[in-house]
Amino acid sequence: MPITMRRLLLLIRCLLGAVSLAMAAGDAASSTQHTMSGEELAGLLETSLRNLWKVQDGTLTVEFERNLPAISLPAGEPALRWTTQIQQPNRRIYPQFEIRIDDQVAASLAIPIRVKWVREVWVTESAIGTQVALSGTSLQRQSLDVLSLNGSAWSGDPAGDDWMTSSPIPAGAVLLERSLRRKPAIRRGDTISARLEEGALSVEFQAIALEDGFKGGTLKFRSALKPVELKGKVINETIVVVVR
Repeated sequence: MPITMRRLLLLIRCLLGAVSLAMAAGDAASSTQHTMSGEELAGLLETSLRNLWKVQDGTLTVEFERNLPAISLPAGEPALRWTTQIQQPNRRIYPQFEIRIDDQVAASLAIPIRVKWVREVWVTESAIGTQVALSGTSLQRQSLDVLSLNGSAWSGDPAGDDWMTSSPIPAGAVLLERSLRRKPAIRRGDTISARLEEGALSVEFQAIALEDGFKGGTLKFRSALKPVELKGKVINETIVVVVR
C-alpha cells in the first residue's frame, strides 16, 4: 500500500518527537550529575581517617600523589567506604575505597595519598639522662607532623611526678613513648603504711612492698609482723589502702 504524503509527514513528526523526548531525558539525567573536586574528595578522606584513627587533637590533612581522574557522581550526599584494610596511622597509604550515594556505589577508586597529622608535641630544650624525672626538665611545645616521627609521641603532662626517662634523650628531640616509663611511687622493699578500712573504722599497720607500685594502681605487700600477702591501692609514696 503506497505511503501518502500525509502519512509520511505524520511519521516524520512522530520520529522527531521521540528524538526530542530522548534528548530531554538525557539533558535531565546529565543535569543531576556533578563532578567531585579534589577538595571534596580530600575532605571525605580526612573525615574518614580521623574517625578510623580516632584523631582527637591536631590537624589531619590529605594530599594526592597524582592527578585525580574525573569523578562524576549522581545527585545526593556522598559517603566513603574503605574496601582495603587500613589499620594504623601512616604518612603514605594506597587505599581502595568506594564513594556511595544513597548507599549505592557511585565510584570505586584506588589512589595513593600522603597524610599529615600535625599536633603539638613535647620537645627537649637540653639533653636528658636516663632515669630522670620529667618534672625537673626543660621542655617546650612544638607543632610537628607526628606521622613523620620514628615512634609514637608522648602526650602526657610532664608537670606530674610519675614519669621518668628510660633512656638518654638528646637536645631538640621529641619525647617518644618508648623513651619514658612511669616512675614508681613505691618501690619493692619500701616500708609503707597499709590502711584497712571497714565502714567508719580505719586501722593502719606497717608493711613491706613486694613490688613497685604507681599512684592510683595496686601493688602486693605483706604485713611487717605476719608473712601474709595482701593487695592495696597506692595513695601516695607511703600509704596504700587494702583492697579485697
